[in-house]
Amino acid sequence: MKEIWEQAFLIYNLPLTLLLGLVAVFWIVSLLGVADFDTEMDLDLDADGDLQGGESAFGVLMRLVNAHDVPLMLVLSLLTLFMWLISIASNFYLNSGESGLVAFGLLFVNFIISVIFVKLVTQPLRPMFRSIRNDKEHQEPLIGSTGFVKSRVLDADFGQCEVIRPKGAPALLNCRLAEGEEPLVRGDEILVIGHDDDTRKFIIKPIKN
Repeated sequence: MKEIWEQAFLIYNLPLTLLLGLVAVFWIVSLLGVADFDTEMDLDLDADGDLQGGESAFGVLMRLVNAHDVPLMLVLSLLTLFMWLISIASNFYLNSGESGLVAFGLLFVNFIISVIFVKLVTQPLRPMFRSIRNDKEHQEPLIGSTGFVKSRVLDADFGQCEVIRPKGAPALLNCRLAEGEEPLVRGDEILVIGHDDDTRKFIIKPIKN
């Protein structure tokens, strides 16, 4: 136990230790009911680096860890936990000299292994969360609804929008822009005009004032 505590606060493990602490605080607050746990999270990240198939590297990573079906906060929590555990163990056994260079190399391998673990753990959860999302989406028609961009950027590949529903709480939707539209930024007003069944994303166009 002492060795784990010492490893956790070494300079190369400290960022993951702090991040794990923040994750623990989030879940404690959620369990106490102070914050709501939703089946979606705000993807406040850019989706740059398009690949040949038209999907960005970020989009591929999100699909790989099942973040399109499983709540992003759950995915990030699992990724943080796995990376912390692997970092503690790998540096304890393979980096007895406490080398920063070795720790950096282990971190790269750690990330790859952790992504694989997250994929394996979240794979069985996909049908359950997809069913929850489908139930929410079909409670009230969303096509034709208005709202605003929730993520920092919404483009032809990915983004998130919050849509106001008169009969329920606002819906946070995975979206993409209609073809030919310029990328939008957080706060821009939007209209839901369709749904892409293949990617399970709502098609969005801007409301131009």
